[in-house]
Amino acid sequence: MFHLSNWARVLQKTYGYVPYYFIVEDSDKKIKAGCPFFLIKSWLTGNRLVCLPFTDSCFPLVTSDEDIRALLHAALQVGREKKASYIEVRSCPREGTPRSLHLSIHNYYKTFILQLSQGIESIRGSLSPMVIRYAVKRIEKSPVKIRTTESEKDMNQFYELNLSTRRKHGVPSQPYELFKNIWKEIILKKLGILLFAEYHKSPIAGSLFFVYKGTIHYKFNASNADYLKYRPNHLLLWHTIQQSCYNGLKYLDLGRASPDNQGLIRFKRLWGANEIELPYYYWPTVKGVTSTKQKSLKYRTITFVMRRTPTTISRVAGKLFYKHLG
Repeated sequence: MFHLSNWARVLQKTYGYVPYYFIVEDSDKKIKAGCPFFLIKSWLTGNRLVCLPFTDSCFPLVTSDEDIRALLHAALQVGREKKASYIEVRSCPREGTPRSLHLSIHNYYKTFILQLSQGIESIRGSLSPMVIRYAVKRIEKSPVKIRTTESEKDMNQFYELNLSTRRKHGVPSQPYELFKNIWKEIILKKLGILLFAEYHKSPIAGSLFFVYKGTIHYKFNASNADYLKYRPNHLLLWHTIQQSCYNGLKYLDLGRASPDNQGLIRFKRLWGANEIELPYYYWPTVKGVTSTKQKSLKYRTITFVMRRTPTTISRVAGKLFYKHLG
């Protein structure tokens, strides 16, 4: 999904990054391998070449070590020419090749994949009996109802939920332009869906999913803390799992989590997803926003400040500064 030009346009329109697409051609001038990057120029966090910003995983599309070596070598050359302080590749299908190019590895994150092809009853049986089964039985009788969104106005409501959720967790909020561009480039192109959990027809939680070639990606989630007793996030995810199985999708990508966020990891594990290592590769050394551990003083200082920042300031800060975090 994240190799598509739709996602590239979202990033470019929202943040103004410069795209670089490296390809390998065969003797007939047909593309046989490729890798997308964006050049981020930032006075705040430095210049770097990233594959891809604000994306959990986006790796070179290759069939051989020779291809990946050629692609990454070309990226390294451009990085030097553009005076990038570092290059970041978020995951790689062939672990040995990045090491042979002397890239540094940061094996910090994990991603969680639920196999939908096992069927809904098998998935139900694998849920945590003490939490999810109880929650599923409870929420199926809940006054909360699920609605698929129909207009950009709904996306604006999701942005407001996201703004308050990010503030609660002490992390900067994305600008509204991101969600507006996702609506135009992803949702309207039938590559994603936005669902609301509503209480008396008022949105109390929302989840944004991307869908491509048999996989549904759990990209964004936001909720109203005053209504969490109704388990709206559980209801949204269970509804999505059911619908995805009925529609013949094969995988649900629940997204990455850091080992410092044990609450998020527990939530993902409860759904029976497989944990997969998600190594990131860097040149010349591991550095940058994505490599910052959540237990670090820098990260804890940011969360402390963001939790105490008024929503109006968070809104402006997202528009002005979020692009520096890619």
